[in-house]
Amino acid sequence: MMKIKIILLLLSGLIMMPLSSNAQTEVLGGELEFNASLKSDYRFRGVSKTDNDFAAQGGVDWYSDSGIYVGAWATNVSDFKSADLETNFYAGYSTEINGLIYDFGATAYVYPGGTDARYIETYGSIGVDFGLLTSSVGIAYMPSQDNIGNQDNVYFYNDTRGTMPGTPFNINLHLGYEDGAFGSGKWDWKIGTSVSFEMFELGIAYVDTNLQAGKRSDSGVIFSIGAYF
Repeated sequence: MMKIKIILLLLSGLIMMPLSSNAQTEVLGGELEFNASLKSDYRFRGVSKTDNDFAAQGGVDWYSDSGIYVGAWATNVSDFKSADLETNFYAGYSTEINGLIYDFGATAYVYPGGTDARYIETYGSIGVDFGLLTSSVGIAYMPSQDNIGNQDNVYFYNDTRGTMPGTPFNINLHLGYEDGAFGSGKWDWKIGTSVSFEMFELGIAYVDTNLQAGKRSDSGVIFSIGAYF
């Protein structure tokens, strides 16, 4: 509970920072960006990691003009291997060639206080940007590691986002397929809409999976509010 309170304090500070000061966003020749959000449930690849309860999340990203980026992100979770906090640390490279957007890198999932709760995953995607519509297909691969039972894990996905012309409304679609240590022929999908205004985004989404594993993987409607600056 104390860690959740700390996350909430950090989120409130991040949201207030751009409203109260003109913080310098250029660091080491790149651009520093922050994000913070509150969600009615934290669904990771369709499955709740907060026992269908709320999540407070926040992160920071650094982007360079060369395409290299690094970032960190945190969220509360519900007793995941004895941990109640998830942190992600990632680094990658993104570029556009002949109208295609390439992105690849690696993520370290770390659960402070958890038992055998650290994983490394690589990822890569190819996307297109048509202005009012962006879409990408990708793969996330987790090599065999002790903490995942010496198995590997693969996740294929498609993310599509469309903007309604002349309005602040967006349509967000997601489809994923997972097989390995964290899923055996598991599908997950999401359809949602969001509205953007200034630095904020309000969203609602329907999420579901093909798992029959209790309420964490059952269908659900997720509400969210995020800030990006």
